[in-house]
Amino acid sequence: MRMLLPTLLILLLVPLTSAQNLGETLQECPGTLVGDNEPSQIHLQMTDDPSEVVVMWATTGRGNAVVEWDGQSSDGYSYCYNHDMAFHMASMTGLTPGEEVTYRVGDGNTWSQDYKFTPINLEANQFEWIAIADHGDSSAAIDVTEGIIADSAAQMVTISGDISYADGEQSVWDSWFENQELSMTKIPWITAVGNHEYEPGYEFTPYEHRFDSDGQIESEIFWFSRNVPGVHMVFMSTEHDYTPGSAQYSWLEQDLTSVNRDVTPFVIVYGHKPMYSSNSYHGSEVELRVALETLYVNQGVDLVIAGHDHFYERTWPVLDELVQNNGINDRFSRGHAPIHLVIGIAGRSSYEELDEPQPEWSAFRENSTYGWTRLVYNGESRELTFTHHRIDGTIGDQFTIQEGVLNENESEGFQFIPGFGTLLPVVALLFAAYFHFEEEQCSHIGKM
Repeated sequence: MRMLLPTLLILLLVPLTSAQNLGETLQECPGTLVGDNEPSQIHLQMTDDPSEVVVMWATTGRGNAVVEWDGQSSDGYSYCYNHDMAFHMASMTGLTPGEEVTYRVGDGNTWSQDYKFTPINLEANQFEWIAIADHGDSSAAIDVTEGIIADSAAQMVTISGDISYADGEQSVWDSWFENQELSMTKIPWITAVGNHEYEPGYEFTPYEHRFDSDGQIESEIFWFSRNVPGVHMVFMSTEHDYTPGSAQYSWLEQDLTSVNRDVTPFVIVYGHKPMYSSNSYHGSEVELRVALETLYVNQGVDLVIAGHDHFYERTWPVLDELVQNNGINDRFSRGHAPIHLVIGIAGRSSYEELDEPQPEWSAFRENSTYGWTRLVYNGESRELTFTHHRIDGTIGDQFTIQEGVLNENESEGFQFIPGFGTLLPVVALLFAAYFHFEEEQCSHIGKM
């Protein structure tokens, strides 16, 4: 009892700026009552409002949460879970997209250094970002992190699940955020949940406390969407029910139906487990494909970016394992069917064994390499370019999707007939032979 009284006294003196009560704090994170308020693990989170950005951070002590930016300030929330770190979340509002912001976070007395970021301007004609999956903290993962930090043109990072691989050891999350801080304080990292975010003894609790999708502490929203210049991005969960009739399926259907393709001509879906994978370790998630592929095709989804299998693979535009279009020189027009990508190359041990022979729907694949992928939207040409970068500085794969048709021979009316483009020359030759035969017959009759 003597040991408990000083702790209770400290708690009464500490401002409680979250919904958690005394009992919850004492039970879940009593160590935060005596820790310090030096901010760490600072990271930006993008909201669905381009004039608002959320900033989150951690301290070893529980206290006030304050963000200051460009002469303004806002109070936030402090909270915790079964790990002796306090987490804080505050919002910067009234921002002007495209104009740089200087900010710092703290408790009102102890502050971080000043950081700078530029809110995403949805009307920009150029937007560049990085996509990864299956990251962690291996030496290869650190190489990927360094590559991301060095990319000064990237305006965002997306992760298709399996983020830190804490797997119940919460200090791994702390280290992972500290490793990414040089990037995360400048640009937002947006996440889809993976199977390793469901942790032994914790379930999804750490993920819910460390990332934000709805501006609420302890967020339980696992599917959401964001707009960036030229692209509507959907972040779904392969770890929750996605079958027709489920809450997630209904949301996906509503969200995809509402996309204004004049404003955002391209649609990308991020999720963890892949619909298409020729890696023998996990392979294609057939149940996922059965549930959602028709919806994605009907709604004109352009890219589906997944992880889970630790290798790189790109499909052709595909429906029900049938190739819908082969493009021309790694250039495709949108609207045929999604191109599926498995990009589980951000640091975890490679899965070596691949299905043989390589399926017809698989356009390019490689294992035993690590890296990240980079996407660029060009608003002038209305096209999206994708590049797979290896950590050794080489390029593994590259392709472009454009809004318009590739050429006059490409028929939108036959877009779901596999290989139709390759049949056109044959059809033309058959017609030519037929008309030549008719002319010969008429000539012969005229001579009789």
